Amino acid sequence: MTDFARLLRPASIAVVGASPDAGKLAGRPLAYLRRYGYQGRVYPVNPKHAQIDGVPCSATIQDLPRNIDLALILLPASGVAQALEACALQGVANAISIAGGFAEAGAPAAQQELTAICQTYGIRLVGPNCVGLLNPALGVTATFSSELKNALPRPGKVALFTQSGALGNSLLQSFNDLGLGLAYWVSTGNEADIGVLELVSYAIEDDQVQLIALYVEGLQHGEQLLALARRARAAGKIILVLRAGRSQQGRAAAVSHTGKLAGAWKVWCDVAAQASLVTVNNLDELLDVVAAVDRFGHPALDAAPGLGVLTISGGLGVLISDAAADVGLAIPTFGEATQAGLRAILPPQMTVANPVDTALFTDEKGYAHCAESVLRDPAIGTLLLVLTRLAHDYQALLPWLEQLAADAMRLNKRLALTFLSSSDTMLVADRRRAMQSGALVLPTAERVVAALGRRGQAVRALPTAESITLQQASPSPSVAHFLAQAGVPVLPECRCTELDAALDFATRQGYPVVLKVVSPDIPHKSEVGGVALHLTDGRALANAWRDMQASVIRLAPAAKITGYSVQPMLSGGFELIVGCSVDPELGRVLMVGAGGIWAEILDDVRFLALPASRSEIAAALQGLRIAPILRGARGQPPLDVDAACAVIHRLAQQFCADPGIAEVDLNPLLVRPQGQGVMALDVLVVPASTRAEWG
Repeated sequence: MTDFARLLRPASIAVVGASPDAGKLAGRPLAYLRRYGYQGRVYPVNPKHAQIDGVPCSATIQDLPRNIDLALILLPASGVAQALEACALQGVANAISIAGGFAEAGAPAAQQELTAICQTYGIRLVGPNCVGLLNPALGVTATFSSELKNALPRPGKVALFTQSGALGNSLLQSFNDLGLGLAYWVSTGNEADIGVLELVSYAIEDDQVQLIALYVEGLQHGEQLLALARRARAAGKIILVLRAGRSQQGRAAAVSHTGKLAGAWKVWCDVAAQASLVTVNNLDELLDVVAAVDRFGHPALDAAPGLGVLTISGGLGVLISDAAADVGLAIPTFGEATQAGLRAILPPQMTVANPVDTALFTDEKGYAHCAESVLRDPAIGTLLLVLTRLAHDYQALLPWLEQLAADAMRLNKRLALTFLSSSDTMLVADRRRAMQSGALVLPTAERVVAALGRRGQAVRALPTAESITLQQASPSPSVAHFLAQAGVPVLPECRCTELDAALDFATRQGYPVVLKVVSPDIPHKSEVGGVALHLTDGRALANAWRDMQASVIRLAPAAKITGYSVQPMLSGGFELIVGCSVDPELGRVLMVGAGGIWAEILDDVRFLALPASRSEIAAALQGLRIAPILRGARGQPPLDVDAACAVIHRLAQQFCADPGIAEVDLNPLLVRPQGQGVMALDVLVVPASTRAEWG
């Protein structure tokens, strides 16, 4: 068994600091283990008691048998390190510390001590500052969760990992209230050792898990997220994430445009989409998707992707159609047989389009016939019924609804129920009966549609991914070397300190030319008057040289000026910004978007975690607002997007391979008409450590 199998399916559990008082926090885990039928070996540890509730109690950890699978440490912060080391020396494979008072309380050194013990001895730790873990199928209740005073969630196929213990506990309450199935739950707390992504990696390979649901506030080793997500998709698993910190803009200071545009939430959202994570904005949305997958399974199993809607309100039918369009959920036209069946029931003035508005023109029997007709339509995979007490007796309908849900499952189809008014829902007991029969029951149609749309993301086509291991290269000694290795085409350039040299180069290359200031202290040249375009002759170049010197001295007096750059002036095409940077959470990322002087104003960019394939880069470009321009809008010729993708791909690969580079900006990267390629007009390469020769 792997360590995580021993953690989540332990055959033996030590409870360090166990109490005989089940009313106390330290008494709950042992009481829960006995109450919920844990069949493994249990070893309480407490020097004050010879036995607890008939279970012999050890005085010290050293008195325990060797090689126990899991130790639940119920001691305060001051005693955790000593207990953890003693467990490690006794051969315990895994431990959980529930104590607070570590990094979250301003004591990072105390937490680092726990990390060091794990690294030294090989014991794995959940926590500290967590609520523990739970495996309902085995009665593993290594937790003090107050919800277990009421009930244990039923076994299921959802792995739940939460960095917040209190929110995790509230989700357990909802799992019980909604009758949702749980494979296991882990409250990861401060993650001094085991991080949430390690648990995700294990759950991906676990045949008992279908959905991996996460509440996260930050990720350790977030650079692994993309590869994990690709593994999950290949294994037919869905990763559902509620990410906290939407308003956070905390990123290290960056000098590049890329760094300025890389807001925390923007990078997260784009990478989550690239990885095909199912993301939600609140706990209700998370539970709705869990319920949809719990009831309906993986969408790849659906007989058809279409949604059929039966309502008694035409207005709500329109709202449902709008909501379905927002999440990419198809509402197909009914087949002729379905339309004929509906016409046989509904008055002549009623339309039989999808969604079907029965208004109040049919009784419950007629409503049932309409529903059965829609369910039999070959294009319909899920039937959504909108109920209201204005027309329906819920309890009278309940047996038929249960039968309809069973019929749907036999057809490999699904039944969802909702209500015209969110305040007019079923009684809790009736809702549970409907859910147990296989129906999804949510209080509003919009929530049903959103949950089904998010569930459907698991089977949507994605650009071809790239899963490669890049070999690290030696750090580039210069900007020119890095760009050459990346195969980035750049214009001929003369860097000079004297006007005569600039004039000589411009004469040999031909006008018009561009003049730019060169300074390691001025990353955004246009902001200090450090760029002059369309210089058509020697007089224009000389005037621009003098004006630029004066402007730079005035606006950037402290900047070190190493010279001036002269390049040929290219025209035509469209300017992109291409950037590479190191996100502090997700690792190396690529940015593509609308460039030039408007880059930060337009803010039309997409981020990709690296490595990214050419297909993913092309899809990111097509997702921009400026994509029609690239394709050739309003009679303009299409641009050489294939060449742009090739250059961006090579740049990203070289950035991944070169450990000496912190940031790269190509702004602008000029994309020329189709067949004419691309050209980097301005380049900023920031080394990981400052080197004078980079200038």
